[in-house]
Amino acid sequence: MTDVPHEDEYGEALLEMLQIIWGEGFLSPGGADAINRILEGCDLRGLKVLDIGSGLGGVDCLLADKYGAKVTGIDIEEDIVSRSKAYIEQRGLADQIEVRLVTPGALPFEDNHFDVVFGKDAWLYVEDKEGFFKEIFRVLKPGGRVICGDWLGGYEVRGKDFDYFLELEGISYHLVTIEENADILRNAGFSDIWTKSIWEEYREEAKTEYHLMQTELYQVMTEKLGPKERDHFIENWRMLCVVLDQGHLRPALARAQKPV
Repeated sequence: MTDVPHEDEYGEALLEMLQIIWGEGFLSPGGADAINRILEGCDLRGLKVLDIGSGLGGVDCLLADKYGAKVTGIDIEEDIVSRSKAYIEQRGLADQIEVRLVTPGALPFEDNHFDVVFGKDAWLYVEDKEGFFKEIFRVLKPGGRVICGDWLGGYEVRGKDFDYFLELEGISYHLVTIEENADILRNAGFSDIWTKSIWEEYREEAKTEYHLMQTELYQVMTEKLGPKERDHFIENWRMLCVVLDQGHLRPALARAQKPV
């Protein structure tokens, strides 16, 4: 992977807003319920799991506490890593979870080290996906698995609506289609590749979130964020619903295995 400069994109208001919607410690759609759906049927007891893009610690606490994994979480934003460590300590799970601040580029781990590499809606920020998945392949043990959920793109030509959505988001998106994602996994050396679109489900969830932001969560958002940020995020979610309906964002799940 090519090293690239990084500028923090998750400000205080965004971190607060995402937790209002998805729960303390979670920065991606569905919170704990979504993680449970991704891991349905998976046994992680005693396994060494690398969580790439580990966020505020909610995912790692779930992986350790409910699924019995020995977790290493990595992220590229210093404030997020600091908050994550405090949250994990508060939950009493520091003996099962290590969190590291890393820089974009090659993963700072030896070959054949982890049993599972996990990701939840964090890999859309990676531009060099081919190099990224080759690194994941490298650090996995033979027989190890990659298990993830991520934002993928559609087939439609993106226009002004998508540009406006990105302006509201203030976050870099590097999207591939579900077929391109499977091809990248295959080219990196993975086998037993499984993918599943959850586009239709999240289209409806996003509309529910948008409604809640205008009703039950409106006062909470006003108190915690102030009127200006509240209105910004309500407009952000309106446009999220628009680009989901247009098919420009298509969330999906994926699993694959490194051959033995």
